[in-house]
Amino acid sequence: VIEASEGQSNGVSRAHSKAAAIKMVEEPTAAAIDIRADYVAKNGAPSAAAPKIFFRYYYVNSSTGEKSGVMLAETTWTAGT
Repeated sequence: VIEASEGQSNGVSRAHSKAAAIKMVEEPTAAAIDIRADYVAKNGAPSAAAPKIFFRYYYVNSSTGEKSGVMLAETTWTAGT
């Protein structure tokens, strides 16, 4: 499960708790996963006024429902990316 926050201002240092699910991947993979369209559909396009995006992601065992530890990440959007 991949979760992302709406864009946050540069002054925000932690907003992982604001993340909401944007994509569920059926099988773990080492390949890159393109989540841009999913992000834009849920939160709208990132902007220069709120360029920071916070992510949480974790695995869920489809047989048992067991959830892995939550991983945290963040990125800063720049024009043209």
